[in-house]
Amino acid sequence: MRETAPGVVALAGALAVVHPSGAAITLASAVSFSLAPLTNPTHVVVKDIDGNGVVDLVITCRDVDGRMCVVRGIGGGVFGPVEILPIEMQTDWCDVVDGDGDGILDIYASVRSGWGRVAFLKGRGDGTFEPPVTTTAGRSGAGLVARDFSGDGRIDVAMANYTSGSLQWWHGTGTGALIERARDLVTPWAVGIPYPFHVASGDFDGDGDVDLVCSATGPTRLVVYRNQGNGNFGAGEVWDVPPVGKERPALSNLAVADIDADGDLDILANGLLLMSPSVTVLWKNDGLGGFAARETRPANMEGYAWTVQVGDLDGDGDSDVLAGSALPGRLTIAEVDAQQGGAYVAVTTKSGGTFLRDMAVADIDQDGDLDVVAVDIAAASVMIYRNQMGGVAGDGGDDGSPATPSFGSAQAAVSWLAAWESSEGSVAGEPPAVCGTGAGLCEEVHETPGCVRTLCCEAVCGFNPLCCEVAWDQPCVDAEEELCDNFNCPSAGSCTEFHPTLACDDEACCLFLCDFDPFCCSSIWDAICAREAVEYCGAAACDIGTVPGAIQLPEPCSSRSDDGCNPAGGEIDPMCPAVYESTLTSDVPRDTDWFNLSALPQSSVRIEFNTECPLMVQVVQGVCSGPLQVRQLTEVPPCGSGAIDVSVEPNLWLVLGVGNRDRVIRGEFPCDLTDPDDPPFVPGYFGLNYRVRFSIGVRPGDLNGDGVVSGVDLTVLLGAWGASGSADLNGDGIVGGSDLTILLSNWG
Repeated sequence: MRETAPGVVALAGALAVVHPSGAAITLASAVSFSLAPLTNPTHVVVKDIDGNGVVDLVITCRDVDGRMCVVRGIGGGVFGPVEILPIEMQTDWCDVVDGDGDGILDIYASVRSGWGRVAFLKGRGDGTFEPPVTTTAGRSGAGLVARDFSGDGRIDVAMANYTSGSLQWWHGTGTGALIERARDLVTPWAVGIPYPFHVASGDFDGDGDVDLVCSATGPTRLVVYRNQGNGNFGAGEVWDVPPVGKERPALSNLAVADIDADGDLDILANGLLLMSPSVTVLWKNDGLGGFAARETRPANMEGYAWTVQVGDLDGDGDSDVLAGSALPGRLTIAEVDAQQGGAYVAVTTKSGGTFLRDMAVADIDQDGDLDVVAVDIAAASVMIYRNQMGGVAGDGGDDGSPATPSFGSAQAAVSWLAAWESSEGSVAGEPPAVCGTGAGLCEEVHETPGCVRTLCCEAVCGFNPLCCEVAWDQPCVDAEEELCDNFNCPSAGSCTEFHPTLACDDEACCLFLCDFDPFCCSSIWDAICAREAVEYCGAAACDIGTVPGAIQLPEPCSSRSDDGCNPAGGEIDPMCPAVYESTLTSDVPRDTDWFNLSALPQSSVRIEFNTECPLMVQVVQGVCSGPLQVRQLTEVPPCGSGAIDVSVEPNLWLVLGVGNRDRVIRGEFPCDLTDPDDPPFVPGYFGLNYRVRFSIGVRPGDLNGDGVVSGVDLTVLLGAWGASGSADLNGDGIVGGSDLTILLSNWG
């Protein structure tokens, strides 16, 4: 399970030096070593994996051949050769924990490829690991954290699905295996793609449970998930990022620490800016898990701020701040004074290669102070900054990094950097493209002529007839690579079932869905593809028409003027009872319509829907700066109808957009009005129109329909505890404490 690359790294310096507390932060200039033959390191964990009392490095990589690595510590800051873990998958993040309870450290790693998975590598106790066992996840795994969320002594896992736009968590069985608990769409009300990237954990509200926090890089928001007990998380609480001048900092990585020393955990992020030097962003905890107090801190940083880390580097008891940047790579060190509210009292910067993707803080040389270990994704190297209290912190200088590219926004820069892959090659871990039945695979040599993808086969054989006459040899495979990128349908595997290969066997459904959801023909036919095949394939467009007296919203479909807590802003104050009709388009940015439910005079309201397109219905509560939380999320199928009952409360919105419970849909519902800023109208698969009707509603909690919330309804709810159904009053998929609160608040 391990190959060894040559090379030994030694770091100069004495051992076991005792330093006085409260000295200045003094990191020496970086000593770096190559991770060759690996490429694109993304994350580093410092742990003693072989039990010899010396810390080692575990490094995930977007390696084109699907490899991770271990670098053993020998002692005194000396590291051995790079040891390869050939797991055949690209990995973005990992946690090193005892996942199966045998007292030996194991690895949980997020698989980055389109077919997202969690890989479990069982440790053998000597620093080596068993081959990975994987658990299927959402699309494109990114940040991951492994902790005991449920309080049962077993390790659980949470992971951000970058392309799916969701946070997903699993319950650990104590054997290393995982059972999915739930997944939550991150900021599903946002017009932009959420791209959740990093996940961190901590007890933010002081109730003894481990909570989660996720960075949403697309809408530039922080999303906090509170543990409601036993590893059940509520809907994400979204907190905004404070602007810097006219620009909003973009986020990627997070760190959790008590920055202001007031006894609770704060949250820190990088703040990438284009029009001014990057900053760090601090959300101060109010002691109850609220983060309304937000600050941006100048960091005097060159390049694009990417990663943050914390640690008491000067021994004074405060959590100091480290920030790493890209293009050029820089390490910025901020000394924190907790007595001044966590203020930065000194900021210095050191050179750091090209792109400091991730950092860890640990005493690697056993001298009693914390050192810094960073990985450079562009240079495929490790950089080590040794702590030398009393030395010189800054070194400045130009390290010869390449010129920075040009971006239109901070969010665009984060998206580009998040997808960094410096070497050419396929995405390791992508399942091979196979399709059809009866013939061999188009991308593999086989002795029989032809291959299973009809259009691909015709294209290749038109170029080289021998491929359909003699055998599908290497020249045929080479031709497939050049000619068949768009010829994936039909293919092997049922359209209505998950299979870890792309496309499916019903040509019409395959062609439709691969256009409607391109992931299905570029990666795998996952559970989302299978579900949408059942619900959307073969569906005909419809016209819901209009009803007399309906209010036509004065929003041309190209204007997007009712987007609420999105950049376009605006909201609709409904009159009740009333009927509204409008359109939804999902051009980029997509259209959302926000109805201000708090303006309704009723205490409860029934809302009915008719729609031509897949309609995502959300009830969102809060203020735009945070917390903003989805209280209910449901879907109405195309050419369908539905209804929800809502108890009217302050700061409550109804948000309508195109999508379903698995994904937000964008780009398939173009505006049908002539607009110079939009491309020419090409009809989509479904219509654009929806109708929403507000009427005096039933009281939430009246489960037996007798007109009053009473003990009978309480009995019904308690009997459905932990399940789903009509007693699920907040629409989160499970009957629990939130539903009980709703029922009791409407008692009588």
